[in-house]
Amino acid sequence: MKVFIVSLLLYMPVYCFAQKGMHAYGKIDKADLQSKDCSYDKGAEAEILIDWGNTYYNRGTQGKAVFKTIFEKRRRIKIYTEKGLTQAAVKIQFYSHSNEEQILRINACTYNLDAAGNIQRTEVSKNGVYTKRLNNYFSELIIAFPAVKPGSVIEYKYMMERETMGQLPHWYFQGVIPVRYSHYQLTIPQVFRFNVQPSVIDPIEKKQEVINERIALNNGFFETQSLRSNYIMRKLPGIKEEPFISTPKDYMQRLEFQLSQIDYGNGNIEDLRTSWSDVMESLATDDNFGRQLEKEIIGLNPVVKEAQKITGTEAQIKFLYNYLRHNFTWNTEESIYTSKNLSKIWDAKTGNSADINLLLLRLLTASGIEAHPVLFSTRDNGLVNPGFPFLQQFNTVMVYATAQTDSFILDATDKIAGYKLTPHKITNNQGFVATGENGKWITALPGKSKHKIITAISGEIDGTGNIKGDALINCFDYAKKQRVEKWHESNEAFKSDYFYTNNMGYKTFDITINNAENDSLPLEQKIKFAGALNGSGNYRYFTVNMFTGLDKNPFIASERATDIDFGCNQEYVIFGNYNIAPEYSFDELPSNVTIIMPDTSIIFSRSVQQTDNILNIRIAVDFKQPFYSANIYPEFAAFYKKMFALLIEQIVIKKKKQA
Repeated sequence: MKVFIVSLLLYMPVYCFAQKGMHAYGKIDKADLQSKDCSYDKGAEAEILIDWGNTYYNRGTQGKAVFKTIFEKRRRIKIYTEKGLTQAAVKIQFYSHSNEEQILRINACTYNLDAAGNIQRTEVSKNGVYTKRLNNYFSELIIAFPAVKPGSVIEYKYMMERETMGQLPHWYFQGVIPVRYSHYQLTIPQVFRFNVQPSVIDPIEKKQEVINERIALNNGFFETQSLRSNYIMRKLPGIKEEPFISTPKDYMQRLEFQLSQIDYGNGNIEDLRTSWSDVMESLATDDNFGRQLEKEIIGLNPVVKEAQKITGTEAQIKFLYNYLRHNFTWNTEESIYTSKNLSKIWDAKTGNSADINLLLLRLLTASGIEAHPVLFSTRDNGLVNPGFPFLQQFNTVMVYATAQTDSFILDATDKIAGYKLTPHKITNNQGFVATGENGKWITALPGKSKHKIITAISGEIDGTGNIKGDALINCFDYAKKQRVEKWHESNEAFKSDYFYTNNMGYKTFDITINNAENDSLPLEQKIKFAGALNGSGNYRYFTVNMFTGLDKNPFIASERATDIDFGCNQEYVIFGNYNIAPEYSFDELPSNVTIIMPDTSIIFSRSVQQTDNILNIRIAVDFKQPFYSANIYPEFAAFYKKMFALLIEQIVIKKKKQA
């Protein structure tokens, strides 16, 4: 920024276009309180009736910034169902470090109809608005609305002052609940130039006009012009949580902005676009990132010396990774910044993801191992855009370590996964490795690791139609991680979810779990089961699909708006061995069959072999890719429907006639 520009002397935001087509704050249409459902997204739990935003420039705070941006926000929400009541707990996150963002002028209220049909308005009290500090950089403003019930409408508005001119807030037209009217207004003096990246598929109304501005310089004034842009979208369905979605945020229609240049006139143009080298410089000089990698940490040396006694770089990585995850406790907070000095974290033995993983980085580099911090946005935080070099895209930091020809992405907050298993929450996402002048990008591939379950069932059926047997289930890689996490949360919930629920009505007992704490062996689950077969008359029937992890088809919806993201490849193998009593004979058996997705990405195969009263069945399902685009959902869902029909196909036995 050139020093001769001082401030905007005069700028009064104009709201006439912003207010057109929507009720003013505090004025509500009675019909909205009487409505029972969203007309364009039936069954929605709630609906955003108005979502309005306005960004403009104003005079900056002396000593901080020449300019500040003002962001005004107003939202009105209709609650339809009990589930929709969650919308009444509004949380607004902001960058509170050094007061770089401040939320001001907060108003909020709840509207209801009384028994006589009159509109009642209940203001949110001062006690209903409070701020919670999340970490050294971010805080959260929370608004708790009173008198909220299904049928209520809530409304709030606020102003956010941002001590920045280079980062304009993105605008999301769409949300997880439907949006009736979304309007974003942006006014920028034409000395500024900015790039707009729209991610929209529905029609967007756009209006631009040039207005006159008077800008103060340190040697006088000059007249300039500002470009005011208005963007409107209407009646957007909510992006719902669908099975195996990364995050709804990735699919919301939005505008992304980047301030690129300042034009001072006479060909004098300053480029304001940040680069990844700027990001690297910012990280290196940050007290809660780069500076923490330089300070001495008393206590590291004994652990480093133990690591250096171990032969082989990979073995050293394994030792140090296990030391951190077994001796430190993650507080469940994702962050790219440390919460305090790493020496204090070392003593406290607990911290956020940056605290723990940057300690791991210190141990690795002190042991002579090449390692660098790598920034990620977890799957539930949304995808990053490499074209926008902003740290705000990321929400966690891990460690990228190399050993000979292999590399590892390490997250020492995970007490379950071994060092070779790429963290599932970032698989197939891009990460920014903070190394060199410009950093580098990597993709977190799961490699050969997959979600793999092998189930072996052995059953005997007696002359009265009762079955008893044993099952051995081995879970590998991501399937093991998923189940061990559940086991650690609650042994009983684990047994209920995996063995009591999907047991065909049989009694399940003698459940034994092995290798839960062993990184190199699959999770072994041994169980016994017994019960009566279903049947009618002389016929009895059963299925081999027990305890397999394929008990329920999650893709039964006729349509889908989002892609399917499993995070990794999958493999399921089922072995069934059944011996029936002489009083019975096999009457109807499943056929040998193979079905393949049109793109060959999923293969289902079943082979059946009968010898006298013994039946052997093998079923295999192989997913060769982790991601399926929403545009192939019809054929994907059709394949799943056919596959599950085959999985539950019955084996029928018939009682022999007495001689």
